[in-house]
Parts: sequence; C-alpha cells; structure tokens
Amino acid sequence: MWGRTKNQKSLTLKLAYVVEEDNGRFHAFAPALKGLHIDGDTKEKAIENLVSAIPVYISSLADHGDPLPIGPFLTIHQEPEIPQGAFLGSLTLQWPSLQTSGIS
Repeated sequence: MWGRTKNQKSLTLKLAYVVEEDNGRFHAFAPALKGLHIDGDTKEKAIENLVSAIPVYISSLADHGDPLPIGPFLTIHQEPEIPQGAFLGSLTLQWPSLQTSGIS
C-alpha cells in the first residue's frame, strides 16, 4: 500500500508531534492530525505507535476525500526530478524572526 513504483513521485511530509508523560505512561499526538492520540509505556514506544498510526490516519483522509491538513504543523514537499549523478539534500533552518521572513 505504501510502496511506490519506479515512475511514481513521492511526497515528504514533515509533522510536528508532542509527547508528554501521563500517569506513568506517555501520550503522543501530532497537532495537525486532529483526534489522533496515541500512548505507550515509554516515550520511544509512544512515538513508534504514533509513526505506525499516521499512515492509517492519512489513508482515511484520502478514502473520505479529505485534504491533508497543511499548515504550521504539517508541511509537504514533492520530490523533484533528480538528474543522473546528482543528489538531493534537505535543510531545516531556524529563522530569527517572523517579521524578517516575508510572512505576515
């Protein structure tokens, strides 16, 4: 289901998530994915469970014709065509001020 063929383009989703201790267990959620709350015995297990649940959540959105909730907590990047011999990299930068970013 989540594999792709040679000619299919892929998307990269970048999601913010939160993990918090909750009565000796750990609660994890992605703010962009309303209603998706996961737990685990450890912080790592809660994250692992969240990662496993996200494809199910996104498949449900697609099955119901709902869009991805793109915004500050979920960004999407389409993989560009890469010339033979080139490589693709990715950077995440902290910008010092919203006012100097061109975003109002």
